[in-house]
Amino acid sequence: MEVENDPSNTTENQATNGTSKPEASAWLWRPWQAKLWWAGIAAYWAGKCASFYVPSLEGFYTSALAGYLNILFFPITALLILGIDFAQARFAASDWEFVEPTQEEMFPRRSVGGLRDPYSDPLDPRSGALYWRHRENG
Repeated sequence: MEVENDPSNTTENQATNGTSKPEASAWLWRPWQAKLWWAGIAAYWAGKCASFYVPSLEGFYTSALAGYLNILFFPITALLILGIDFAQARFAASDWEFVEPTQEEMFPRRSVGGLRDPYSDPLDPRSGALYWRHRENG
């Protein structure tokens, strides 16, 4: 077992130091599961390309199982799944901080076209005759 290639060990050391950021290769390539997955991706898509020339493979690659394997062995799927822990480690190693938004930021005042003047906003009762429920508009 390789201790130096273990991404969780590397990430813990980097997160406690706070100075160095984790490398993507530690999460996307170094674990044996990732290497196995990338090798499976290469083998699956090589077989898919070969199915255009070998009629016996065409039956498998047009089956429903192959449809599910298309999703499993799609390279973007591997990047997304393997990148989740990398993104968490990168966030932990950074100096980012989650700041709770204020009430005004979460629920901005309703207005038409972003108007901030209450006297020109038809949704604000202070706008007088411009107010949409005004008796003259009715």
